[in-house]
Amino acid sequence: FGTPGDAAYVVDGNRIHQSCGPLGSRGPVVYVLDPELGIVYHAADGFGRRGTPAFTAEGDRLIRCSGPNCTPGACVLLLDGNKVFRGDGPFCNKGEGAFLLDGNVVHLAYGPFASQGDALFQVDGDLPLLALLAILAGY
Repeated sequence: FGTPGDAAYVVDGNRIHQSCGPLGSRGPVVYVLDPELGIVYHAADGFGRRGTPAFTAEGDRLIRCSGPNCTPGACVLLLDGNKVFRGDGPFCNKGEGAFLLDGNVVHLAYGPFASQGDALFQVDGDLPLLALLAILAGY
């Protein structure tokens, strides 16, 4: 039903924090975003120093990075309207449905048409698409 529970992540500027507690207190930094380059970096430490590249965004696709220069690797997620599909291979072929975005609620999706499944989490406030895709890539 999308009933809010404990906070899972806190996005603060260009950092994605793991949440601590039900009120969404900021915990250690998990990812660092570079929206201008469309790159998501692993955090080198809990304070948010930039580590190795994790993902790069190319249009409506999130692609796994390889190496310190973010050489594009396999496709992770593909956005198609309000549906998010698993990416398949380096050419980002559409795979199985992974998530369905319904307003501020993110549902699990299943099947080739991304049919709506259980509610996974609710977004509170504005969330950049790059941050949302990085969070979803972890599921």
